[in-house]
Amino acid sequence: MRNADGSWEKFDDYVVDFALDALAAGRRVALVTLVLIDGASPRALGAQMAVGEDGDWVGYLSGGCIERAVISEALAAIEEGRNRRIRYGKGSPYLDISLPCGSAIELYFDVKLSEQDLRPVADAVADRTEAGFSFLAEDCETSVNNTYSMTYLPRRRLVVLGTGPVAVLLCRLAAASSFEVALYSNDEPTLGYAAATGAATHPLKTARRVPGIDIDSRTAIAFLFHDHDWEEELLPAVLGSDAFYIGAIGSRRTHGKRAEMLRQRGISPIDIERIHGPAGLFAGSKSAPDIALSILAEVVKLDPNARDDRLAEGSIRPRATAMDAAEARLDCRAPDCSARN
Repeated sequence: MRNADGSWEKFDDYVVDFALDALAAGRRVALVTLVLIDGASPRALGAQMAVGEDGDWVGYLSGGCIERAVISEALAAIEEGRNRRIRYGKGSPYLDISLPCGSAIELYFDVKLSEQDLRPVADAVADRTEAGFSFLAEDCETSVNNTYSMTYLPRRRLVVLGTGPVAVLLCRLAAASSFEVALYSNDEPTLGYAAATGAATHPLKTARRVPGIDIDSRTAIAFLFHDHDWEEELLPAVLGSDAFYIGAIGSRRTHGKRAEMLRQRGISPIDIERIHGPAGLFAGSKSAPDIALSILAEVVKLDPNARDDRLAEGSIRPRATAMDAAEARLDCRAPDCSARN
């Protein structure tokens, strides 16, 4: 993800855009994937880094233990033009690179990717569609080939509806956490401050006109209106959506009134129960930063995909969308594997 100043967010979970940008500029790239964990690991299978031939990079594969070594290895693989699989930690030939947890991980360095390989993934994710990516990794030591299947989900999206400092700070925190962020507000200063965080902003003109809001299963929604009349039309419009989280600020008494209003409008009890109110993991805060942090933490906690590995060995994972697998799945390529001295 690019920052507002045009730089790349270094510690991003999604590295394909960076790799494509480098390839489009004529720079060679190594895509590094975590393919095996022996013991414990701070990162899940499928975590990635992308390293350009100029040494620039995006992504992370540990808690900071091996990233510098990965960059050096990636540059060597790019220079040699050959793919490789490297083990770090327990049982690794690199005795000077250890993992404090006493475990081991294995990384696959792919330097033969092209724009044509990665473009279907980037296009699918940009269209808010799940994408797949398969590759064949050869083990240098055993000559055993393993087929791996990556799953790329669309970025998490946070839709904020409301006004004031909590709305602005929630947009800022979410943007810093690699969410796609959109703010809908009837307050011009709120819209202006939120735009400076990188959020897409949309003015609300009347509480009686529901705007078209893009909502899918990777979307969380937070209602932050202090004038709760705005919720009367907007809440029913989103309760039937696929959003994985819907929250609203206010006291428990306010939430009780909110629920009663929705019941009188004929909203089902099941849909009303979808609303987390008061929104956030902890209640009673009066500080805007604490409230914003509390809401974002609850969103992450309730994300059904927050703890899933993205890599599977063997078969393709079932897809959650109707996307044509031929467009989302890259052809497996038998890579070269460099000999280690």
